[in-house]
Amino acid sequence: MRVLTAADLQQVLDFPSVVKVVEDAYREKATGEGTIWPMIYHEFISDQADMDIRSGYLKSQGVYGMKLLSWFAGNDAKQLPELNGTVNLYDDQTGLPKGIVNAAALTGYRTGAAGAVAAKILANPNATNLLLVGSGSQAIFQVMAELTVLPKLKTVTIVNVTSLAHATDLAQTLVEQLTTQFLPAIDQNSDDHQRLAAQLNQLAVSASDNLEAATQQADVIVTATPSTKAMINADWVRPGTHINTMGADMAGKQEVDEQLLRSANVYVDDRTQAAEVGEAQTAVKAGITTADQLPEIGELLAKTNDNQWDAKSVTLFDSTGIALQDIASANLALENAAKLNLGQTITL
Repeated sequence: MRVLTAADLQQVLDFPSVVKVVEDAYREKATGEGTIWPMIYHEFISDQADMDIRSGYLKSQGVYGMKLLSWFAGNDAKQLPELNGTVNLYDDQTGLPKGIVNAAALTGYRTGAAGAVAAKILANPNATNLLLVGSGSQAIFQVMAELTVLPKLKTVTIVNVTSLAHATDLAQTLVEQLTTQFLPAIDQNSDDHQRLAAQLNQLAVSASDNLEAATQQADVIVTATPSTKAMINADWVRPGTHINTMGADMAGKQEVDEQLLRSANVYVDDRTQAAEVGEAQTAVKAGITTADQLPEIGELLAKTNDNQWDAKSVTLFDSTGIALQDIASANLALENAAKLNLGQTITL
């Protein structure tokens, strides 16, 4: 089997391809070709250290597997990464292990791609202004993914509600990071590479400490934070805006006003997870909605590929993260690595 590090993933994964396999995985979940199993979660120290295990089966690709990802906030002070873990894939005909992939890096790609899939079908295809709330490890993946599916994006505004300095630091280096980390993996002769290179060259990035004003100006909003209380009020969001809430994936987390789930057209990756640990959890507890009332993005994709944007409505995608994203992305990485003879081949 093959083992892939974070550095390997940077060479074998490109966002156009990851967006495609994640979109296919959502669709296959809806049609029954993909299955997810119950998530396991354990908190070692409240708000400081936890781990979760997500697992599932992608029949169309002949693989099943699991991701174990841990988060230890104190690792930063120890000069260690906060996120650590692995994705393990297995062949569904033999049960033999197919590969082990660095989960922290893979999670960045697949989570960015998840938001891009939603924006592709729900957001204004001519959107020009992106608001990113959060400036942590997910930030660069989210922006590159949105650029991949929204070719008219011209500006990115970054808000970190606890640190303007952190947002400013990211704003100053964002274009360089995107250019050096993600562009090289895309075929230089492809239309995607040429278009993204030109888009990045002209991208205007700034930091702001006025979340209300930034929200009112945004066409697309991505929240990627560990917040446990709403940061964006419902009455700040103008019609035609699309929101990806990417941070709420555990009980107690919340990024936006729960009233948005009453007024917006809401889609989720998995209705059970969304109601229990996603952005929808607060609205469910408040009686605003129920799990049964939450349509899944895969169900929409199984019906149509046509963009659903409506200038008079707000759309919201509640992403909790599902194993099929990890399995599809890891399988893509392993197949590309085999073609390029990258990674380490081992026998257990």
